[in-house]
Amino acid sequence: MRRWDIIDAMRKMKKILLSLAVASLAAVFASCGSSKNVISNNNSSGNPFGETYEMPCAVYDTDTDFAATGIFRGSSYQKGELLKWALQNAQEQVRMKIQHAYKGMVSNYSQNIGNNQGNDIERKMTMAGDQIIDAVINDTKAVCQRFGAVDESGHIECYVAIQISKKDLSEKVANGVKDVLTEDEKLRIGFNEMKYREQMNKSFEQYKSEN
Repeated sequence: MRRWDIIDAMRKMKKILLSLAVASLAAVFASCGSSKNVISNNNSSGNPFGETYEMPCAVYDTDTDFAATGIFRGSSYQKGELLKWALQNAQEQVRMKIQHAYKGMVSNYSQNIGNNQGNDIERKMTMAGDQIIDAVINDTKAVCQRFGAVDESGHIECYVAIQISKKDLSEKVANGVKDVLTEDEKLRIGFNEMKYREQMNKSFEQYKSEN
C-alpha cells in the first residue's frame, strides 16, 4: 500500500472515531436532560396525593356551631328515603360530638362532689342534658342537600349537612338542668345557671380546638 493511501485511511478512521465520540456524548447529555425534565415535572405539580375532590355539602365545626355532613347511598328511585337517612347520619355525628363535650364538662363541674349524693346529682345532670341534646338534634333541618350522579346499578349518593348553634344549645341545656335539680341539690353543688352555661360554652369551644 502506498504511503498516501495509508495516510488517507488513517484520516478516515480518525473522522469515524470522532463522529462516534460526538454521538456518544450527545446521547449522554440527552439522557441527562430527559431525566432532569422528569424530575422537574414531578416537582412542579407539588401534589403528592394526585387529583382530589371536596365532598359536596362539606361543613365544619366552628367557634359558634357544631356541624356535620351525612352521606347515604341507595336507589335513585328513593330520593326521599336517602335524604332522611343522610340527615340521620349527620345528626348522629353531631350527637356524638356534643355528648362527648357535655359529659366532660359535667365531670369537671362536679369534680368536687365526692359522695354518693353528688354522684347521683351528676348522673341527673347528665341525663337532663342528654334529653335536651337529643331534642335539639332531632329538630335540626338541613342547611345543604346534594345528590350524586346515578351509577350503572341505578344508585346515587345523597349528602345532607346540618349546623347547631353552640350558644342556643348551651342555653337550652342549662335551663333543662336547672329545672330538673331541686333547690337542695343546687345548694349542695353550688349550682349557678349562668356560670354553668358559661362553662358549657367553654367546653364546646375547647372541643373544636382539641378535635
